[in-house]
Amino acid sequence: MIIRPPNAAGNLYASDADELVTDIAQDLLAMPKGIEFPYALVVPHAEMKVSGRASAAAFRHLSKYYPYINRVVIIGAASNAVVGAALPICDEYKTPLGRVKVTERYINSLALLPFVHRSDREHNKSSRIEAQLPYLQTCLSDFEILPVLIGQMSDLDMNLLFTSLPFNNQTLTILSVDIDKHKQRCMDLHEQRLFENYVSYIEFEERKLKHADTFDTEQAPSNEFRSKYQSFIVH
Repeated sequence: MIIRPPNAAGNLYASDADELVTDIAQDLLAMPKGIEFPYALVVPHAEMKVSGRASAAAFRHLSKYYPYINRVVIIGAASNAVVGAALPICDEYKTPLGRVKVTERYINSLALLPFVHRSDREHNKSSRIEAQLPYLQTCLSDFEILPVLIGQMSDLDMNLLFTSLPFNNQTLTILSVDIDKHKQRCMDLHEQRLFENYVSYIEFEERKLKHADTFDTEQAPSNEFRSKYQSFIVH
């Protein structure tokens, strides 16, 4: 069995399990419970100290629906040197909160696409997938992941990839991109293109993108919500 180690622990988030759970719980408890069933979340992958509240604003929407979700597709941008989409070879991802299984069923079917390959090298280098796992391990009970890193590829191939991903009420999709809250765009050009293509895809599917930190008056957090990053929910 191949297990990807928690490379970002101690850097993007706490390496101690108790401290990590406390950090996530504090951010989640500062938010009102979500009221909408999310089809997807768009959340940052930056250091938890500066992006935690933005992530919590999105992940709070899992509070009522966590028993129904057993599979999570996590999409991130690969480095510019990667051509096509990279799927991992490893069997599990590990964080201080435990191990998460990679769903082999969908990995094998996606690998049949001509622009998709399997490689642990890019997944070991990137923290975009790993950064979402502690939140998922806190918010969900039993789930598998389908990690996808997208490199250089045409808009047509990217759309085909999106349409080939599992789609049902038991599957949650996460787009892991850092979106500047004030500029409302990704500072990384590759991430921005990935975000724009994903937005085009969900609009074609007649889904709606909504700011995760949009609260009803009676829902607003007790303390002022501030974050450098923006998160979204798709429903």
